[in-house]
Amino acid sequence: MLWLIRRPAYPGELNHELVWPVTFLGGAVFAWGWFLSGLQLPQCIFMRLTGLPCLGCGGTRCARNLVNLDLGQAFLFHPGFFIIVILATLWTIYSAVFWLRHDSLRLRLVVDPAYSRRLRIAFVASLVVHWAWQCYYLTL
Repeated sequence: MLWLIRRPAYPGELNHELVWPVTFLGGAVFAWGWFLSGLQLPQCIFMRLTGLPCLGCGGTRCARNLVNLDLGQAFLFHPGFFIIVILATLWTIYSAVFWLRHDSLRLRLVVDPAYSRRLRIAFVASLVVHWAWQCYYLTL
């Protein structure tokens, strides 16, 4: 179904152990600088037009709570972003260990083609549940 394997890199394959941690850390430094500067984000057009939050609404509040280590409130504001940050942190830790060990085998996620349709449906269902939560929590 869905599992992790360790395998050598294919020729010309993107170096995920370098690209994603650098992207994550760069985004974290940018967000930290933005929060310190006190600059405001533009208002959400979708929310202004419909009165409902978009899938990204609550992300900034989640990030600010993560910076303050208020994990419970961060999760409540935007569960999806919270999970992505946790996974990105775990991937960054794995990548650091990968580079320090000079490992030749890379960790990769493998999806059985027979289950890929089910995973896509589960992903869309999780987005719907996530948006329903945001509509409930962010419009209180």
